[in-house]
Amino acid sequence: MSLKNILLGAATGAACLTACAQAENPWTYDASDDRIGRIYYYERSNTDGTLDERITIFRRSATEVAVYKENGLCRRAALVTATLDLDTLTAPVITGGQLQPNAQHFDFAFLERNEETGQVDMLVQLPDMEIRNEAQIQYPNWMLFDFDLASFTVATPHLDNPQAGFEFGMALLWADPSAPDPFYWMGDVSAEFEGQAQHLGVTSLEYRLTGSAFEIELSTGEEGRLWLDAEDGHVVDAVMPVPNHPGYTDFRLRLLDISDGGEAEWAALLTAHFEGCE
Repeated sequence: MSLKNILLGAATGAACLTACAQAENPWTYDASDDRIGRIYYYERSNTDGTLDERITIFRRSATEVAVYKENGLCRRAALVTATLDLDTLTAPVITGGQLQPNAQHFDFAFLERNEETGQVDMLVQLPDMEIRNEAQIQYPNWMLFDFDLASFTVATPHLDNPQAGFEFGMALLWADPSAPDPFYWMGDVSAEFEGQAQHLGVTSLEYRLTGSAFEIELSTGEEGRLWLDAEDGHVVDAVMPVPNHPGYTDFRLRLLDISDGGEAEWAALLTAHFEGCE
């Protein structure tokens, strides 16, 4: 991330302080729109399908979301949890960890937003070093991009008028110890509604994505695409011209399956990851 882009991101966040606070919230929390106990099975990859990884999102409760990330059983896997703010449908508290046998986990990355100041503090505790960083996030509706749209996909079912389009902001924790600014505000994204059609076998609402979040140094293009389930509102497919993890060139998150198996299925899924491994 260049100094120029860091300064541009800071300026965008500052400019948004007044305008975004006054903007009408595009979604309103309604418990009837929640699917508590639902498990969303996704695949994250580059847009060409390379570097595929399974991203499984569990809506544990109205205010709790958990994400299990793996690219093969018996291998290292991540388990990330978040606490949701139902007023903004964002995740001001996110904890990243490593999955352990018997569905246990070891936490090492912590993000928390101060709701009064808008500052998000990041702490990553590595075996040989500790990384601290912070960013100002004044946007009312935002997500941590490297959380793989987990908080986003449980927020979009609460859109008041999906066909009117909406806006959101994105921040990024770039997990590279050599990065001069490992956590920063990317910018805003505007989702322009383009119509309803079948996509990946699902009746979906399609959106064109543009905005300053796609103008950072990592970006490979100027726009993306988003498809939301027309009935339940969750993400069916998302394509963006910017990566959310080191090693990737861009981003795609594609829905594979949905289950309402709840805690029993979630526990079995995590436990099975290391079962029978040598």
